[in-house]
Amino acid sequence: MKSTYNIDLSYDDNYAAGPDFSGDLPDLAALNSGLPPATFLGRAVNSAFGVPAGPLLNSAYIELYARLGFDLLTYKTVRTGYAPSHPFPNVRAVEASPGWYQTSGEKPVLYTRAALDESRPQPDLSITNSFGMPSKEPAVWMADVARAKASLQSGQTLVVSVVGTSRLGYTLEDLAQDFAQAASMAVQAGADAVEANLSCPNVRSGEGSLYQSPAAVGSVAKALSAALGKTPFLLKMGYLEDRRLVREVLEAAAGGGAAGLAAINTIPARVYTAPEQQALPGEGRLVSGICGAGIHEAGLAMAARLLEARREAGLTKDSFSLVGVGGVMTARDALQYLKLGADGVQSGTGAMWNPYLAVELKQLLKTAFPSQ
Repeated sequence: MKSTYNIDLSYDDNYAAGPDFSGDLPDLAALNSGLPPATFLGRAVNSAFGVPAGPLLNSAYIELYARLGFDLLTYKTVRTGYAPSHPFPNVRAVEASPGWYQTSGEKPVLYTRAALDESRPQPDLSITNSFGMPSKEPAVWMADVARAKASLQSGQTLVVSVVGTSRLGYTLEDLAQDFAQAASMAVQAGADAVEANLSCPNVRSGEGSLYQSPAAVGSVAKALSAALGKTPFLLKMGYLEDRRLVREVLEAAAGGGAAGLAAINTIPARVYTAPEQQALPGEGRLVSGICGAGIHEAGLAMAARLLEARREAGLTKDSFSLVGVGGVMTARDALQYLKLGADGVQSGTGAMWNPYLAVELKQLLKTAFPSQ
C-alpha cells in the first residue's frame, strides 16, 4: 500500500503537495458509535489513538488523518525560528532483524532493502528517516496550526510538537526557555496540548538527546510548566534500557509539571546501502532514526518500563499519562499497548502506509472492549 508521504519527493515538495491519498473516507459517526469511553489528558476523545510527530507535516495532513478517524493528532515538530530539512532522500526502507537494537557501545548497523511492493500492505516494514526536525517560520506554522485546529472533527485533540534550538553559547536553561517560547506560540496558535520533542537522533546539536538526562528533562519540564499554565504537555522520549534511568527521567518529568511521557521515538543506527556506502548522503547522516516494525518490540519494552516506574513513583494514569509509540503497524499492535496499560497509542510509519489503521483499530476495539 502506498504511503501518504511520497518518499520519492523532498520534504518541501511533500509539504507543498499535501498527502498522497485518493481513497474513500469512513463514516465517522458510524465508526465512532459503540466505542468504549476514552480520555486523553483530561479531555473526552473518540479513542486514545492517533499519529505522533512526524507524518503530519501541516494542516492538510492533519485534516486528512482527522477525517480518517485518528483522534490524537500531533503536528510535526516546530521551532522558534526557521530550520531547513535535511536534503533528499529522507526515507529509505531497511532490513531490521529481531533484536537488532540490543547492542552496547557503537550504534548498530543496518542495510537498506529492495524497493517496496506498494501494491500490498506493509505490516513488516521498517524504515530509516532523517529530516533533522525542520520548521517553517513561526508566522507560517502558527497560521497553519490554526487551520489544523479548525479541521478537527468532534472528539479529537490537536497536539503540537515543539523543540528548542540549541544555539552557540546556550546554557541548558537557555535551551529550556526556547522550548517554552515555542510551546507558548503553539498554544497561542490553537494547540490543545503540547509535546516537547527531547529525542530526535537526526540532529547534530544537543536538543535531540535531552531525554537521556534527568536534569535536562526536569529543566525543560519546569520551563514549559511555567509558560503554559493549565495547558497540558507531554515529553517525547527515546529508548532506554536502564530501569533506574527510566525511573529518574519519569520522576523528573512529573516533578517538573509534565502531564505525561510519550515513548518511543526512533532508534538510531548506522545505515548503509552496501558495506562502506552510506545510505543517506551528507555529513552527519550516517546515523539516522529507525522506525516501523523493527522497533515494535523495543517500544513495548519501554512502555512496560515506564508503567513500572510510574507505579514505583506512586503515580497513576489520572495524574501522569503514558503514550505508547513504536512499531504500531497493525490494529493488533496498537491493542498490545492498550492491554499493557498505555493510556494512549500512536502510529507513525504504520499510519503512513495504512491510512485506514484507525478504522481497523476501532472495529477491533468494539470487539475487545464492548461498550456497556
